[in-house]
Amino acid sequence: MSVEKENVVVIVGGGLAGALSALMLGKRGFNVHLYEGREDWRVDESKALNQGEDQSRSAIKRSINLALSHRGRKALDQVGLEAKVMEHAIPMRCRAIHSTTADGDPDALQPYDEIDSSNAIYSVNREHLNNLLIGEAEKLPTVKVFFGLKLTHIHPNGTVHFRDIAKNKPTSSPATYNDYEPGDIQINPRLVIGADGAYSSTREAMLRLQPMNFKRQYISHGYKELTIPPNANGEFAMATPEALHIWPRGDFMMIGLPNEDKTFTCTLFAPFTSEKDKKTGKTIPGMLDQKTPEDIRAYFTEHFPDAIPLMPDFVEEYIRNPACQLVTVRARPWNFKDQIILVGDAAHAMVPFYGQGMNAAFEDVMTLVETIDRFKNDIAKAVPHFASRRRDDGESIAKLSMQNYLEMRHHSGSALFRMRKKFEGVLNWMFPNKWIPLYKMVAFTSIPYSQAIRRANRQDRSLHNGFTALTASLCCGVCGTVAWKVFTNTPAGALLSSVLSPSACSEFLHYCHVCHKHRRLVMTLHLRCVNAV
Repeated sequence: MSVEKENVVVIVGGGLAGALSALMLGKRGFNVHLYEGREDWRVDESKALNQGEDQSRSAIKRSINLALSHRGRKALDQVGLEAKVMEHAIPMRCRAIHSTTADGDPDALQPYDEIDSSNAIYSVNREHLNNLLIGEAEKLPTVKVFFGLKLTHIHPNGTVHFRDIAKNKPTSSPATYNDYEPGDIQINPRLVIGADGAYSSTREAMLRLQPMNFKRQYISHGYKELTIPPNANGEFAMATPEALHIWPRGDFMMIGLPNEDKTFTCTLFAPFTSEKDKKTGKTIPGMLDQKTPEDIRAYFTEHFPDAIPLMPDFVEEYIRNPACQLVTVRARPWNFKDQIILVGDAAHAMVPFYGQGMNAAFEDVMTLVETIDRFKNDIAKAVPHFASRRRDDGESIAKLSMQNYLEMRHHSGSALFRMRKKFEGVLNWMFPNKWIPLYKMVAFTSIPYSQAIRRANRQDRSLHNGFTALTASLCCGVCGTVAWKVFTNTPAGALLSSVLSPSACSEFLHYCHVCHKHRRLVMTLHLRCVNAV
């Protein structure tokens, strides 16, 4: 049975990207239907507990803290919510690095921006932000929000089928694409936006509609969430609350993000099971291998001793909270003709190590809506254009996020790494328009992700060439000075000295001496930066 076409935009998924999509499109006058497969989670805590909700496994209530930065704030500003969100956000101006000492204070602070202290990322509560976006979308007369309706099928004719989970009907996977169970709710919209996460049902439907490359990859490391409660005075238990706290341990790490209620949400990232380091042969402890209270206490005593006095319930939390998987997703294309488009994790799920998952998803939505505006609401042109232009940026930040795990768990504790970051800050101060550190481009500008990475690669090559030139100049300077002084003490040298003018000898010695000076470094790097960038 065919369903009549409606001039409606259907959004699948009521998470952050879906709620923002509904809000942005609704404000532009589009008729929007937002469908969320879960029941409405916006209930009283007492009611949730009476109903036996497992708080530790709720997808909304139990998740890695969100880090809000420039791109996400820009999207929120477009819907008039940035100021309201920032009222509850906690700034994180630096990384606070903890060694294995047991004093509880960080050993080093690494500013996110070495020359502009106003640049910070912000810790925000996922549930509060999600509820705010949905609530604002529901206020619009153009937006309808439906909970408890799960997408099951998209027909080639455009009809979208949803199952009412309240009916508890048994479901089975279809043997073929045409073998499907009609949905309890059916609608044939103008456009479907898949914002339903890494395990997207929209994407699964697209795989049946067209040839499509798709890859879902799990990494061998997962995460557990723990808590540092406020101290006895009701204040933050660590002395540096406006920071992202990191306990780097080479092959694993723990991080801590501040919350509005003076707690820190700590996340342990580590292998699920113990494994051997291929280089050192040492055993890397796995999360799931710490099974008894004694195992857990010994694990933290060895690797995170300074956190133990701050986490009175860490053993109970460790046992109670699940070990969750980390997954990446890559899909090509992001669209099916001009009828379906993917955004956020449905298109490019990433690991959380660059703090850009939400920001990238918000920028996806903002870019999609801006593209629709640019094409004067011509969906047929806007959707394919967005899918082809935005894909490289989505894939780039996903790849960069995985690479940053190594930096956070290993390099961030290195003195050489800290020195490099300081030096990059100096270059940014000297040449603010020519040299911008990669993290600054990603977190504090709107430079497209793919362009930022290409630019950073050029800067890295320039830096390498500059250090090579500096080393060569220093060697030439030292060797030249020594050789000249030795040579002038020989008969041949004395003869040559008598032929050369005193000013020529002086200029040569002055050049050798200059190679030792700091301005030689500045000039060499300046030329390299200008040429490379």
